[in-house]
Amino acid sequence: MGRRSIAQFVLGATVGAVLLAGSTVLLPAPAAQAATVAERDCAAELPSTAVCGLLTVPENRADPASRTIDLEYTVFPASSGTPTAAPLVTMPGGPGRTGTAVAEALAADERIGAGRDIVSLAQRGGLESSDPLDCPAASAAYVNTFTTDDTPSGEMTEVVAAMKECVAAFGETGQINSYDRVAHANDVIDLRQALGYTVWSLYGDAWSTKVMQLVAARDAAAVDAVVLDGFSPLDRDLKGDAYLALSDSLTKLSERSDGEYPDLNATLTEAAALFSDDPVGGLMTNPYSGKQRYYSLTGSDVVTLVQQALYDPGTAAAVPELLARLADGERDAINPFVARVLQQMGETDLGQYWIEACRDEQPYWSADPVLPAEEGVEGAEPTPLPVLTYFTATDEVCGALGLPATAPEDRVTGAAGQPTLIFASDTDPLISVGAAQSGLAAFPNNQVVTVQSGGRAGATADECALDQLATWLAAPGTPVETTCTTSAEAVQVIAADDVHPTSRFDSVVRAIEDRNAFELTVPLIFAALSGLWLLGWLIALLVQGLRREPMGMLIASGIAPVTGVAFLAAVWITVTSALGGQPGLALLGVPPVTPWLGILLGVGFFGLIPVWRLGSRAAAALAALATLVWLGMIIWFVWIVVLPS
Repeated sequence: MGRRSIAQFVLGATVGAVLLAGSTVLLPAPAAQAATVAERDCAAELPSTAVCGLLTVPENRADPASRTIDLEYTVFPASSGTPTAAPLVTMPGGPGRTGTAVAEALAADERIGAGRDIVSLAQRGGLESSDPLDCPAASAAYVNTFTTDDTPSGEMTEVVAAMKECVAAFGETGQINSYDRVAHANDVIDLRQALGYTVWSLYGDAWSTKVMQLVAARDAAAVDAVVLDGFSPLDRDLKGDAYLALSDSLTKLSERSDGEYPDLNATLTEAAALFSDDPVGGLMTNPYSGKQRYYSLTGSDVVTLVQQALYDPGTAAAVPELLARLADGERDAINPFVARVLQQMGETDLGQYWIEACRDEQPYWSADPVLPAEEGVEGAEPTPLPVLTYFTATDEVCGALGLPATAPEDRVTGAAGQPTLIFASDTDPLISVGAAQSGLAAFPNNQVVTVQSGGRAGATADECALDQLATWLAAPGTPVETTCTTSAEAVQVIAADDVHPTSRFDSVVRAIEDRNAFELTVPLIFAALSGLWLLGWLIALLVQGLRREPMGMLIASGIAPVTGVAFLAAVWITVTSALGGQPGLALLGVPPVTPWLGILLGVGFFGLIPVWRLGSRAAAALAALATLVWLGMIIWFVWIVVLPS
């Protein structure tokens, strides 16, 4: 499929690295147990120029008898054909994430990808490695905790049991203690050496910013520049940071709502309290098992779903109105968010996430938040607050597995001298801008770009941030703009007046995205009838006009198909235009004008009367069929769009 062989690529990479590095001497040939690379076929969806391979590394570098594991990597060669800058290497954010989306976005930007190779390395233990740490049963069990209203810790029994089974099975062939961010960093270094690069640049994405911090310190001579997108310092308390970042994100959204949602943190507290007092049910699909279950959401579930919804800028714009509705008692408003968040959650391998969190993060993070005990009251105890349940799951899993923690010295590094560009989003619900700034001492030669309203979408998803990245990479250390407002201006907070509330419409959007024709049966039948009828009517008009026959009744009989097609076109244009500017709008409802478009449906229904009056059997059959289809469409439209829900 247009690939180069690994041998050709390594040779070209080596020559290019020598030219780039000047007098730098190539590393010696790998010794025993050194990493090696081998060719593999690229996935069909990748560009034809992509070069794909497997990096083979020891599972445990401290054990000479360790088995080896294979990690997928992909190289997107410089599109100009002649690299003029150091390669740029990245890893998926995670742990537990897969894919080459960030690398592809970087390569697709000519300012970045034309003059340098972009390299993406998969995570050890991930689904793109030879022996993944995935545990579908545990992942499915965690999602099923949204179906019960027990305490968060009490809901994790099945999660813990499944993880213990998976770890025991993995331990029959593998060494579970060989999976942490230090091992990931060594994998990155091994890939550089195996590909023959003497120098390259690093691009950390969310979690992998921690990995790249270690690489920058441990392989300093071979790193000329560092980009940290969604910077999370090595030594931070991840759980504490998440609660702080959630609060900061809601505060920022309140500020951008022009006073409509003045205190979203208080609104979330109020909504969570309502769900804790009276859990709310609904139907969900577990993304890991594919099975449908009835959920029962408590206050902690609501806090977790809201925090996860804030990851995506489009969805985040809908969160303020969601919280306002929930606090007002409209608890069914959360239904579309459940489906979207669980779909997003299903993109992470939770088994791998828990294993690595037990090594790198959980031993060093804080306890769950509580309200202090009332002073002066004998026997008073702190009051638990709603929690982010995936942290509770991690606490329970780690307590049961008893994996050794990463050494404290691996959570700090000396100051790295490379020029460093840091991106921090002021609505990142996991790492706040303040948390990112706390790690700047490790990169004294830094520049920080604050992205407003970016969620955790990353620099490649923000036009302004991508501009700063391209400018900086062209000459690392070049001054760039310190604040990007593109996303905040493009995707603004959705106000109540911007939407007609219906929690049912998002299911239509998801059915279109998933190409689920069954859930679209009624509108598809209506569209087919209206379209074919309009075509036939136009042909009949042409024929009758050529014959110069009277066309009064024929023209009248076209009211139904014309208004039917006009209705469909108007709804499509109205909704798609609105979603183009506000992707999260469908989670709340439809544009306010949409229900009024139903007038066209009514006109079309009354337009069936002339068809009945045509008198022929064919006309009567058509009128009867159209009457049933129109009634079905009217009922569907009223239920999905018109009735508030």
